[in-house]
Amino acid sequence: MKKYSIGIDLGGTRIKIGLVADGAVQSEKIIPANADNNLRSNLGNLKKEIDLLLNEPGSKGASFSGIGLAFPGIVDPVNKKILSTNDKYDDAIGMDVEGWVKDSWDVPFFLDNDARMAAVGDWKYGAGRDTDNLVVMTIGTGIGTAAIIEGNLLRGRHFQAGCLGGHFSIRYDGRLCNCGNIGCVEAYGSSWSLKERLASIAQGPDDPQAMPEVHDFAGLFDAAKKKDPVALRIRQDYLNAWAAGIINLIHAYDPEVVVLGAGVLNNQSEIIPFITEQVKRHAWCPCGDVQVRPSRLLSEAGILGVVHCLENGL
Repeated sequence: MKKYSIGIDLGGTRIKIGLVADGAVQSEKIIPANADNNLRSNLGNLKKEIDLLLNEPGSKGASFSGIGLAFPGIVDPVNKKILSTNDKYDDAIGMDVEGWVKDSWDVPFFLDNDARMAAVGDWKYGAGRDTDNLVVMTIGTGIGTAAIIEGNLLRGRHFQAGCLGGHFSIRYDGRLCNCGNIGCVEAYGSSWSLKERLASIAQGPDDPQAMPEVHDFAGLFDAAKKKDPVALRIRQDYLNAWAAGIINLIHAYDPEVVVLGAGVLNNQSEIIPFITEQVKRHAWCPCGDVQVRPSRLLSEAGILGVVHCLENGL
């Protein structure tokens, strides 16, 4: 009998839900996230979409193995508890998500950090399959990171090892991040900071009439391709922030490969060459260059990673 599992990648903007069998996503649903509201308000929609996936013709009669949830925060995967959040799903701390799964479907449950699960996905099925030493940076509403060293998924004593690279400081005198630190990669390289960056320019000496219509990374890169001067300047700032964060990750974890993930890689032809050049120029790598690669899985990385951990006890 074929076995299916459900993987959920809980993003700040979108929630991705996948029906997984044999290491591949068979079917996927993407729904808007209400991260500013709370996790509890999303559970009804999640249950509805999961039930629809489980009732698709190809999955009827199959064995349902369990549910894995990739969460954007600090997570205790041993006790399946959410320990800390950062302006997304803040009601989730201490919530009994495992109990919700048991009451709804009575199947096994697994929970871990979203970037960590994206790293497992690309390590086992994607751009990092040829190495046991890689770091991953996911670029979206926030900046997520994770590290795999000598084939070991880094978690740490308090489950935050590897996953706070978005909060490495790249400017000690920089702007305040929403985590409370100063000058974080996320404060200069996330989509939430893009809104603040545009607002600061609009209120500054630049002519507000010249501001591009930009609401997200796709809009930023499109405006830059049209040679909008403000968009070009902001895009370069973001490229510099991502490169600085990646160089910090290389110095911290000594990987062979850096994998970049999330929807921003629709513009990978502009991002990967620049970051590769910056790494060659500025990272201290006496044993050879670190490769910078785009994720091959994009929206599926976290789904496949969390299901792999669910099914294999990683």
